[in-house]
Amino acid sequence: MDFQGIVLQQVIFFATLFLIGFIAAGTKFVSSETVDHVQKFMMKITVPFLILTGVANGGTREELLQVWPFIFLMFFMFVLALVIGFLSGKLIRLKQPELGAHICSTSFINSALIGFPILTAVFPENSGLYMAAYLIAETIMTWTAGVAILSSAKGKAQVSIRKMITPSSIALIIGLVIIVAGIKPSGIVWEAMTGIGNTQKYIGLLYIGCDVGRRGFKKLFEKPKVLFTIPVKLIIVPLAFFFIVKATGLVSDEMLLAGSIFAMLPSMLIITVLAQEYDAAPDYAVASLLATTVGCLFTMPVVFGFLASFCNL
Repeated sequence: MDFQGIVLQQVIFFATLFLIGFIAAGTKFVSSETVDHVQKFMMKITVPFLILTGVANGGTREELLQVWPFIFLMFFMFVLALVIGFLSGKLIRLKQPELGAHICSTSFINSALIGFPILTAVFPENSGLYMAAYLIAETIMTWTAGVAILSSAKGKAQVSIRKMITPSSIALIIGLVIIVAGIKPSGIVWEAMTGIGNTQKYIGLLYIGCDVGRRGFKKLFEKPKVLFTIPVKLIIVPLAFFFIVKATGLVSDEMLLAGSIFAMLPSMLIITVLAQEYDAAPDYAVASLLATTVGCLFTMPVVFGFLASFCNL
């Protein structure tokens, strides 16, 4: 299978929508207030429906049980990225709170807006199951390790269990219940809900382009060290993850490549929100988001094509 070609097509698709959003916001055709409203709409409507329908349509109870190792694989990915983020931050001599922002920016990923569409294109049959397994790890790691790192930048580390209850996590639980119960949703209403979720790949990428367009690239050059996030997050982390796991031989090549898709994604949008909330170098977090989002358009086809060459699929 031409995995590199599939990813390249997705990247071209992303770049087109990104450019449209970038121009729309850069020319003030779309106001900053509108962009903020789009973010809230995604987090409360389209992303939860994407997760719910993607997971519920993803497979059977038996197939879900077969991918349980993927949960542990994703926990390993997060832990590895946190370690690499910490070491690379120390290497470029970052101090708190920028060190915390750097660690989280290199560890937590933009799964829903970029990762899920790529995963669905590459592994359409099992993508829903991989999404479900990944989201379990992401929810736990974001609201425990992520919050602890950012909150400790200027005070005592916190863990936000309460904030794990979100529209997305509720959608995940409902989707898992549907699979475990053996329910096969169908009909016009379910098709409409699935369609709402599928719009996320358009709305999400337009939003990213608009967000970058309204912020501009000035923030990247205000803190030049943030550019170091690009090779760390988009190249070093996925390569280290792939070859360490490959050497163990514990998971299938498909599962490894699916995990590698998540490992090579740009920084997570929520990290910028949390960095603002805990006053943990929010400008650095935003700059990292901008740098990795633009950088991934160039790195993903190359990195994924290189890793796929080591797999027998």
